[in-house]
Amino acid sequence: MLHSRRPPFTLLSLALVAAGIPGLAVAAAEQPVIEEVIIDIGGNEPAGGSNEIVIEGPSQPDGAGAGELIIEDSGPAAPAPTIEARTAASTDKEPDSSNVEIRIDDVRAEYGHFTRSNAEADSTLYGKISGFANWQPTPQWEFQVAGRVDGYDQDQRNAFTEVTADYGDSFVRYRGDNFRLTAGTQTVVWGRLDELPLSDRVSTADLTRFVLDNLEDRRRSNPMLRAETFVGSGKLDLVWLFDFRPAELPDQDSVWYPINRESGRILGIDPAIIPPAAVQNATIIEDAPSGDGGFGARYTRTHSFADIGVTVARTRQSTPYFRSAGAGRFQAEYPRSWAYGADAAIDAGGATWRVELLYSSDNPVTRTDLSYTTTPGIAWGGGVEFHPGDGDTRVNLQLVGMNLIDAPAIIDRDEIYSINGEIETPFDRARWRARLDFYAGIGDKDIYLNPEVAFLGWEPHELYLALHYFAGDSDTLGGFHEDHSSINLGWRASF
Repeated sequence: MLHSRRPPFTLLSLALVAAGIPGLAVAAAEQPVIEEVIIDIGGNEPAGGSNEIVIEGPSQPDGAGAGELIIEDSGPAAPAPTIEARTAASTDKEPDSSNVEIRIDDVRAEYGHFTRSNAEADSTLYGKISGFANWQPTPQWEFQVAGRVDGYDQDQRNAFTEVTADYGDSFVRYRGDNFRLTAGTQTVVWGRLDELPLSDRVSTADLTRFVLDNLEDRRRSNPMLRAETFVGSGKLDLVWLFDFRPAELPDQDSVWYPINRESGRILGIDPAIIPPAAVQNATIIEDAPSGDGGFGARYTRTHSFADIGVTVARTRQSTPYFRSAGAGRFQAEYPRSWAYGADAAIDAGGATWRVELLYSSDNPVTRTDLSYTTTPGIAWGGGVEFHPGDGDTRVNLQLVGMNLIDAPAIIDRDEIYSINGEIETPFDRARWRARLDFYAGIGDKDIYLNPEVAFLGWEPHELYLALHYFAGDSDTLGGFHEDHSSINLGWRASF
């Protein structure tokens, strides 16, 4: 069937809190394709001195297909040049025909086969195509319209076929001498950690394929007004989510949906607490609240000793938390929460070290009497990234924790500790790439492994073979999806 994707004010609120990672996505971010790199040493147009990689307009590699995706990475210990990556459509040139660009920027097709006999399906198919039209009539003004179409197919007992259309980063942007103002739908990801950016408080999550995709592919454009300016030697980023867009959920029959009515399980909740019979025939209400999604501010700066960032936000979480709303009913909740975060990155000892800390005021939980409430919590993380022997192999390791503060008696997990990371190495003159992404719980069994081999010698095409393996205790992410381990064969291209 063919239908339009819902407008920016629908869907979602689940216990990724209960699953162990409230409002966070476990995925490794690939580097985007960059058409032009501008290095500004000490100029007036740095990214706030914070060593940000700024991907504007058509150079966004995936997801919405266009617009802007800012991924803050670690920087050097001493002040360094700012690197701003732009496509031809976004460079500040005098108006000419090259300032208009219309093209398909991302295409993907994938087949997945589930390896466990208890899975609700034998196989899945996924396809995506995204494109944009970008026009920059003057160096100050930029206009963009972007969209995408996704197709999903699942066979066997919970079979469904769905084709959805969605907007991408579509905006009007004005550049001044020392500021930039953007209005429209945009993709903005804040945070320091590679796999789980804790300060990511203004983006909209894409949960249609759970954790199978990279971080930039797990975010959707959401309506916002954004102002960026330079204060002192740092950058101030202000965002107002004028129309709340909840996370994009999969079809309720999808194996990736957070409530499995066939097995009678809820992601992050021990089935011994809520009996499967109470879930199997339940009514699931996904309705999201109307109105704005809140606001956020982030300041980043490069000091002589480290790159630092500070975040303050008052936003709704985009991922839904499903609470009990009476016998046989589960209602999605999207609580507003204050968030205060700080992060830093340091280059030392031939490695990049990252730390991040975030306090959030209202994390959704369920009491033992099945009533709903919120409680404050702290999320923290630290990591190191290095190249062994200064070679081409890259290793990224991170330790992350979440602790609820003064929580009442609840059925959710009140503390979660895990390690995650990525090991990546090219070989055969960089025509091939081997990679392993992993996530493992500490104290509780919770495992996700994603080894992948990709052929890169047919640019801009990429062929890959990947395994997604899940295992764990019943109230963990890996335990909930233990029957959904799969082997996936796919093709992707960024034009």
